[in-house]
Amino acid sequence: MTSGYGTRAFGAVAVALAMLLGVFALPTAASADTATLNDELGTESGPTTALGGGDHFFVVFGSDAAFGIVWGTEETPNNVYFVTIKARYIGMAQVYDTEGKLVDDNRTMKVYTLYAVKLDDMLEFDDENGNGTLQYYRQYAAGNFTGYVSQEPIFKKVDLKTAWDASPVVEEDDGDVRSWSFDLTATDLPYQPLEDYTGPSGDDKLNNLTLTFHLETKMVQVDNASLPQWRITVNKGPLGMTWIVDADKLEDIQVTGDVITYHVKWDQSIEGWDYDAADEDPALLMEFEALVGNYIPPGMAAWMQMRMFQYMNEFGYANGVTDHGEVNLDNRTGTYSTPKPLASPRLTFGGDYTRIGKLEWVTDVTVDGEELQLHAQIMAGIPVWGINARGGVFAGFAVLGGIAFPGGDLIVHDPTFSSEALVNVDGLDPSRLLGLAVLVAAVLAVVVVVAAVALVLMGKKPGQKSPQAYERTMGSQPGEWAKYYNKK
Repeated sequence: MTSGYGTRAFGAVAVALAMLLGVFALPTAASADTATLNDELGTESGPTTALGGGDHFFVVFGSDAAFGIVWGTEETPNNVYFVTIKARYIGMAQVYDTEGKLVDDNRTMKVYTLYAVKLDDMLEFDDENGNGTLQYYRQYAAGNFTGYVSQEPIFKKVDLKTAWDASPVVEEDDGDVRSWSFDLTATDLPYQPLEDYTGPSGDDKLNNLTLTFHLETKMVQVDNASLPQWRITVNKGPLGMTWIVDADKLEDIQVTGDVITYHVKWDQSIEGWDYDAADEDPALLMEFEALVGNYIPPGMAAWMQMRMFQYMNEFGYANGVTDHGEVNLDNRTGTYSTPKPLASPRLTFGGDYTRIGKLEWVTDVTVDGEELQLHAQIMAGIPVWGINARGGVFAGFAVLGGIAFPGGDLIVHDPTFSSEALVNVDGLDPSRLLGLAVLVAAVLAVVVVVAAVALVLMGKKPGQKSPQAYERTMGSQPGEWAKYYNKK
């Protein structure tokens, strides 16, 4: 059974962000000198409790970004997660009261975001209509996907929450680009019968699933990044609380900084699936869940009342392209009654002004040595929403999707997970930033006590604008960074 997000996602995000204590150094003032890749880059590996626990390998950049992989072990079985934890500079705020008096100027809005993709499970189906996708949906209740409702026969599944054997990490460094390679392998995975299962076949287990990772990162300096600027109108309410009553977009400001780009390409090799005797047109669907969760510490949440992120539409959403045009998924989407096949081989994640990350794949898949076509589909967008005892807020969403492969004894495919982070921003007063020390203190409180969790399953939050269209298919090239905070 697939794990849902909701309440449990709140705890997972909290623990993952708390891992910053052991990964990130304490923040220092931004420097006008551009850092080299090796000056600030480090790696972190070993046991972890993040996202269900197990083992991990992370690439870490100072106090503002960490990227890597989390996987299960014999002691702590778990799925494989591709993870980004990074600071996002949302914009600069000029704050006025309702009488037009300046209350606070040049307040930089910075939020920490976790973006993760989980490899969930694999299931066998009969592609009766020959369109390459599985016509089904997942039931969802109380924060969990609870079952399958399928229009095509589904026979059995393999849960990828298991123990993974990791090979040694091999590092390469050419001065401008650093990379790391290693394998994760799971063997003899048991099948779980689904509704059309007719009985054992073959040796009744998936013999081998190997993921070969190629992590790559580089740093470039940019001199023309556009940071959104806003005029915020506030009104003081009871007990001195400040309420945002309006927000107007101002002209962007230009900043200089460094951009960390990060890519994980992985080759997944699926070998030895035993197809049901009743399966006439066999296919496999690998389900994945993509999570975006933003942590807004209490001080920032009290001042902003969460309304600024609603005005700016920066909680995040996923964007894909179907045969009927673009589609956005976020915490308001819910579950689809039938899947939406994707016409383009990618899902991008971001807000109206910042990019969070991207999951993409090639449309060719090698099945028993033959190049065939795969198909991808999306099934749901569900909320991640919670408030801790001290007022810190987690807000975000999760997407359920799948990639379908034609059946075969050996299936080989190579998707890519990518993200980037703007760091070492010059021209911003560090005393005016939300620092990591505040984050760490707040997250520790979250891990110890969670007072309340509120799920927003459907409906538009007050003040939340509809997603705006922008170019979401750009690669992470240095020359494009001027567009990062100024999407059109």
